Amino acid sequence: MKKALILLAVILPSPLKFWVYRHLFHWRIGTGVSIGLSYLDCGLVTLGDDVRIGHFNLIKGIKKLSIGTGTYLANYNHLFGASYPDWDSELTIGENVNFMSRHFVDVGGTVEIGDRAVIGGRETQVWSHTRTFVNGQPKLAATSVHIGADVYVGARAMIISCDIPVGAVIGGGSVVTKSFPPEECRLLIAGNPASIRKRYDFSGLDAA
Repeated sequence: MKKALILLAVILPSPLKFWVYRHLFHWRIGTGVSIGLSYLDCGLVTLGDDVRIGHFNLIKGIKKLSIGTGTYLANYNHLFGASYPDWDSELTIGENVNFMSRHFVDVGGTVEIGDRAVIGGRETQVWSHTRTFVNGQPKLAATSVHIGADVYVGARAMIISCDIPVGAVIGGGSVVTKSFPPEECRLLIAGNPASIRKRYDFSGLDAA
């Protein structure tokens, strides 16, 4: 029954769509929210005021989804939770984030995107699970990704199980597989594997 309602909600006019989300699914949805022709199949959902979700996004299997005030999620994004019941599958997107089109986020573990971050271009991938070994046997395990406030992520980057510090710029096509601690400056992180290529003063945000 829920799956049928989720599918129906995709094409319903906004007042009916939000009535279904609020009263039947008990999602918390702020004022001024707009949701296009996108499929949302999640557990607990919290959308702040003036959140905009575009068309043809596929958001499914996430146990806890939170999107902050003023954030824009464009079109054709795939945000997928895990099929493993013991994994967290939690996605938190901060306020005034610009999350552009045709990106993929694996929400196996926990993924956090800080306020005013920009996921730019297209075809960036974020992964929050990894392959490990337990008693010599291979096993998949949930991990976490934290993208700090004011981070800019260029097109076709890949971010895997790591922390990105506040204000960093991730160069297009970079593969980030390790965490970078915060510094008293803004970092340009680029390459495969990614490393720190430049450092900028926080006051010169346009320098990068």
